[in-house]
Amino acid sequence: MSDANNPSSMAPCVVLAAADRPLDGRLPGCIADKGWSSRIEHDTRMAFAEACLVRRTLQLQHAWDEEVVALPGLLVVDPDGTDDLQALQDAVREHVPDLPLWRWNGEEILPLNQTASRTAAQPEPEDESDIPPSYPFRPEPLTHDEVSMLLHGRPDPETP
Repeated sequence: MSDANNPSSMAPCVVLAAADRPLDGRLPGCIADKGWSSRIEHDTRMAFAEACLVRRTLQLQHAWDEEVVALPGLLVVDPDGTDDLQALQDAVREHVPDLPLWRWNGEEILPLNQTASRTAAQPEPEDESDIPPSYPFRPEPLTHDEVSMLLHGRPDPETP
């Protein structure tokens, strides 16, 4: 259920998880705490495709919103156990660089490129390169005449 005041509320996050291992019971709560819902995928390619579809759907749904919608992205549950991880990262970097990649460390959801050796006592410094860019598309509002031209092929004769 989406909250009108929070357009990213319950936006779908694609979760790449191994089919042969159960998910940690804390993971769904952490996903929900971020205001996301989850779409589980077990194949790296399918997860990438689903994340691209979710990204495009959110862009279309919120194209005319005043605020840019935060994209949940793709969460890799076990980065060390994901064979195609480098190919996934390369594909994201080449095709959808604004798609955030996350990892689950057993306690929290962190950016995928953040090193696992960091602890809470030594947080990684905020680096602007870790923050995904906002959507490049920022529409301008249409005028009454522009809407009339699109709908009727002519300006509205009643417009002053």
